[in-house]
Amino acid sequence: MQIVEGNFFPPEFKYFPFNPGDLLSAQGEDLKFSLSKVLTVERIRVDKGQSINIRGQIFEATEDDYLLVIGCAYGVDRFHSLEAAKEAAESGSWTVKFGHIPNRAPGAMAGQVRIGSEDVKDLELEGYWVWKAAFENGEVGIF
Repeated sequence: MQIVEGNFFPPEFKYFPFNPGDLLSAQGEDLKFSLSKVLTVERIRVDKGQSINIRGQIFEATEDDYLLVIGCAYGVDRFHSLEAAKEAAESGSWTVKFGHIPNRAPGAMAGQVRIGSEDVKDLELEGYWVWKAAFENGEVGIF
């Protein structure tokens, strides 16, 4: 399948500086650090006239285009420092709260820094496969 680049989606929907397996952290408003893991980075083609659900709104493409959809697992833990988040990532001692959240690239990378990397395990992709099937059937969207 050929991916055509159009201008329906803005450029920031087509760039993501991280890779599957990357462990990321961002500081929240509470000044604590989150921990997440990139599971998938997928180019989704949207043809002219096709609709896509983004954050609960339906958008109909005016031309053939694509966007990146980033699948991440998000941790429940909030750490008092970036070093503590990195230590939890390295030791594997963090707890996953959400096994898979599909997001647009700008949302997935907002404020994130890479603190490590590990292979994505098949078991970690279970939520992705459920979402992917529902997305392809037009039942769900992305954030």
